[in-house]
Amino acid sequence: MIRKLVVEGVTVFPNRETFSFVPGLNIIVGGNDSGKSHLMKLCYAITKWGCDGARRELPEVWAEEKRLRRDLLRVYGTHNLTSLTARNRGNSTAHIKASLEGYKVPLGSADLSFGFKADNEEEGLHIDKLPQRFLTENAVFISPREVLSIYPCYMQAGKRYPELLDSASWELCRALEEEPNGSVLPETLQYVLQQIETLLSGRLQRMNGRFFLKRPGQEPLELNLVAEGFKRIGTLGLLIGNGTVRAGTALFWDEPEMNLNTSHLPLLVRILMGLCRAGVQVMLTTHSLFMLRELVIQLAEKRHAEISRRFFGMQPSFSSTQGVRTSAGNSLEEIDHIDSLDAEMEQADRYLNMNYNPGEEA
Repeated sequence: MIRKLVVEGVTVFPNRETFSFVPGLNIIVGGNDSGKSHLMKLCYAITKWGCDGARRELPEVWAEEKRLRRDLLRVYGTHNLTSLTARNRGNSTAHIKASLEGYKVPLGSADLSFGFKADNEEEGLHIDKLPQRFLTENAVFISPREVLSIYPCYMQAGKRYPELLDSASWELCRALEEEPNGSVLPETLQYVLQQIETLLSGRLQRMNGRFFLKRPGQEPLELNLVAEGFKRIGTLGLLIGNGTVRAGTALFWDEPEMNLNTSHLPLLVRILMGLCRAGVQVMLTTHSLFMLRELVIQLAEKRHAEISRRFFGMQPSFSSTQGVRTSAGNSLEEIDHIDSLDAEMEQADRYLNMNYNPGEEA
């Protein structure tokens, strides 16, 4: 799990920003172009790098620098590190510090510090502090791009040319290829799977390298005929079923409410709560006022009192050199106002207050 991140000079963060995450539910709130996905992708790339390093013995710094550089570029989908600096805001040097923790890896023993400069690709990325220990858990990123429909093509192309594909989608497809290990799921994760099947009114199955939705009394339905939002929820169910998402996993989910009717969001939030209760660190982004209110409502329930929570607000600055304004707190009320949320509330007020006379001519 990622617990702390300090960034300076990276994309929309020209100035020093510190983010402290909790083991439970981390909610990043902001409108379009506020940097939500930038922050999540950076956290995912670092966490994934910290987990994959556990597979290596006596890692050399130069090799880890090369691997970290590759992970950053592929997660962001850029061709060079220069694109990841905040040079258009007057800062051409990026500095990043991160603290990770995991099973038998206490906080402080997996700290990472590195940096890179714009227009300095030959020297590239430099690690100032290498973790004393790597994590044995895993990191999963569910992006707005649905992958189940393109799974067969992605697997064929990825095995030949992985460097050409979006890293998050490719890694997700690789995780979907894993077979269940036969172990019995903990009750907490069984509960989450039940909620997913309730939302889908069925369960996803893989047959002959493709995925189908099987509902009681119906023939398997090809995923191209299934709603986009359901496919993303189904992806999570498959990852739980094959053991990829488990206790200790860091799950990064970009706008989980995307392409879902608001009537499904209360159940989606129950799924998120269940993941946290199962020991999964959840980090999500959203700009949905309905989603946020549902999160607040369910977090207030006594049964969820033990779930740690942290809200992060991100608002684009009017100044082209300041980047985004960030705020954080343990409740939604503690973060600064977000324009996109204010717009939704303002429209709701206008709708409720408008004088409508059915007999009056338009």
